[in-house]
Amino acid sequence: MRILSALLASSALMSAVPVAAQSGAIVPSQTPDEASDKDASDQAGEQSVINDRTAPEGTLDVIVVTAQKRSQNLQDVPVAVTAISADALVNRNVATVSDLPRLAPSLTVTQGNVPTNNSINLRGIGTIAFSTAIEPSVAVIVDDVALLQQAQAFSGLSDVARIEVLRGPQGTLFGKNASAGALNIVSEGPTRYLTGAVTGTVTTDEQYRIDGVVSGPIGDSVGFRLNGFYGDRAGYIDNVYDGRRLNNDKSYGVRGRLAIEPSPIVEIDLTGTYSVSESDGTARTYRTVPAGSAIYGSPLSNTLVGITPGEDNFDTAFDGPLFNKSKSALVSGRVTVDLGSVDLVSITSYQDWRFRFIEDFDYIVGTVIGLPNGIVAESSYMASQFAQELRLASNGGGPVNYVAGLFYANGETDRTFDRGPSGPAVAQWNSSNGTKSYAAFGQVSFDLAQSTHVDVGLRANHEKIDVTYINNVAPAVPPANNARCNSLCVGEASDSVVTGKIALRQDLSDGVMAYASYSTGYKGQGYDISTGFTPARAADPVKPETSDAYELGLKSRFLDNRVQLNVAAFWTDFSNFQAQSGVQLPDGTIQLQLNNVGSVRTRGIEVELEARPIEALRIDGGISYTDAKILKFPNAQCYTGQTEAEGCLPVAGSPTGLQDLAGERLSNAPEWKFNLGAKYDIYMPSMPFDAFVQADVNYQSDVSYSLLANPLLVQDAYALVNASIGIDQNERGGMRIALFVSNLFDKSYASALGTPAGGSAGLVAQTLPRDARRYAGIRARFSF
Repeated sequence: MRILSALLASSALMSAVPVAAQSGAIVPSQTPDEASDKDASDQAGEQSVINDRTAPEGTLDVIVVTAQKRSQNLQDVPVAVTAISADALVNRNVATVSDLPRLAPSLTVTQGNVPTNNSINLRGIGTIAFSTAIEPSVAVIVDDVALLQQAQAFSGLSDVARIEVLRGPQGTLFGKNASAGALNIVSEGPTRYLTGAVTGTVTTDEQYRIDGVVSGPIGDSVGFRLNGFYGDRAGYIDNVYDGRRLNNDKSYGVRGRLAIEPSPIVEIDLTGTYSVSESDGTARTYRTVPAGSAIYGSPLSNTLVGITPGEDNFDTAFDGPLFNKSKSALVSGRVTVDLGSVDLVSITSYQDWRFRFIEDFDYIVGTVIGLPNGIVAESSYMASQFAQELRLASNGGGPVNYVAGLFYANGETDRTFDRGPSGPAVAQWNSSNGTKSYAAFGQVSFDLAQSTHVDVGLRANHEKIDVTYINNVAPAVPPANNARCNSLCVGEASDSVVTGKIALRQDLSDGVMAYASYSTGYKGQGYDISTGFTPARAADPVKPETSDAYELGLKSRFLDNRVQLNVAAFWTDFSNFQAQSGVQLPDGTIQLQLNNVGSVRTRGIEVELEARPIEALRIDGGISYTDAKILKFPNAQCYTGQTEAEGCLPVAGSPTGLQDLAGERLSNAPEWKFNLGAKYDIYMPSMPFDAFVQADVNYQSDVSYSLLANPLLVQDAYALVNASIGIDQNERGGMRIALFVSNLFDKSYASALGTPAGGSAGLVAQTLPRDARRYAGIRARFSF
């Protein structure tokens, strides 16, 4: 009853407040006729999805993307791109980057206990590393600014115009940390007419969120946009020991944007963003607990009182802390000068990210290795980066078009780590790593014939990296610990590389284009900054990871522009793949650290469909088949409990053996994945509003969450169904109310599986995402 009352009260409250659409469409303050098509295009520019309002009613919109750093029709770009609009994000209840796999084929997200352990994966390739100095395989770009740490992307989404999911190496235009692909997030820009919106969301699992935006002109040559949000969601994991509800989320943020035209040929876009997110951690629960299981020798029997382990176990128990908090700030300035046939673009940015977590390391109740309160780990991060990009982009429609530029970035990440207070798990250290990048890039497109086109691109990149590591734990048992940094370790290195791409495009008919491309990817070298850092690691960073990618694609629209079908077939080989693996130390023990383990291959096919068979019905979906396998991975650490009969080769003097993983599948890389959604508009001419119904289904085949091929860490195939129904005023501005349900059939699944540190063989813990069980809600938006 309390939830129902809150739903009704929220709806009643918002009905008294004017609100505006977040889709970025121009909402005039006078009459609709006064907003011309040119106004819409000018207002959107490179920063939004442009709808072709001249197209006949009931056909598909033309989507303009910046996947190649120039405004282009999605169907003319020889890249596998999923463009997700603002409306799709709202209609599908996408609130964070973790929700995006429901809308994009070949995209998965691996969820760790803290955001710094999360990984965005494309076509089976991602990076899971404890080190702050190791770059991701998938770059995240927000309004033309690449984020320094991928964890920054998990702070929530608000007032987004579109998200482009670019699959395959994108390093030629987007830099060295896009060897597997990129997420290009574009926020809404100012409008030429005064608009505003307030959106409120309330759910049955006790989420309360409000988003607001106001946008319009300030005089004749200045436009502004200001948006903010506040959200508070209760936890859905119960700590039966002390009654805490974990995995909650409390966040808020604000973004301000100014568009200034000081002269007819100069445009200035200034953006500032600040957001805060905090929660009582990402708690894991136990899925499998064999008899006699223990953590660091302490039995789990007392911890599991009142808990039934299993796939749908949302209960846990531990007596320590669990908390994390992040603060993110980003300011950028974009200046565009129209030089006639070419635009000169300058993008200057500065980003600052702070993150802190504290957690119960052993995750049990009671004494652990003689410590009454067990082991506690805490860490803090401070990351900042200044970047400058200068580029020339042609804006003509002739046979030759190009983009060329220079790039510089200077970033630094500091981290402190403390795990103790004593015992075998103790670790206390500080670190600082820096990276400076210098690059020159260019891509040219030219017509070999009227229907045949070639795209050629190159990027030359030079990078300098450095590390400072201070070990605050004195060596305990010489000589074993003498191999570690007893106090201070420093290192520096540099590397240069040239990557490139070539694509051949052929127009087969009006609305049908085929392409073939070859590109190379590069993920820079880096230091494995983690507990046990040694002078040897400081002197010899992990080598760069490189890739060679081949792709065939078909992009088509037919049936009078009512059906869009895009297909991509890909084959990518990765060399010097960066991953955690076992390394044998001089004393005979095996230490888990990051290094170049060998090579992997990913290949497959992706199909995306969008259709509007009748004006009232929209259908969209995608399906992917991905064969992501390890080709060479010797000396991988054995998983906990692995026997010699199961492929674990014992190492004398070490409790941990080694295995060869050649032929195994990569982790969190489902072979099959598909999504299908439909929205049907119910027109009611006699009413002041129309109605709609919407449903979507998302499926993925079974995946292993273990790079070490532990057969216990496999999530079975599952499908989720979501649905919504609502009303929408059939005029610009007005009211929209939707009732929605997520995970309609209450299907439980894990977003990560693992074996706890110090745990017995066969013990399995799981991370359950919010939508691993059903919840419903209401979303109301009012706009002017």
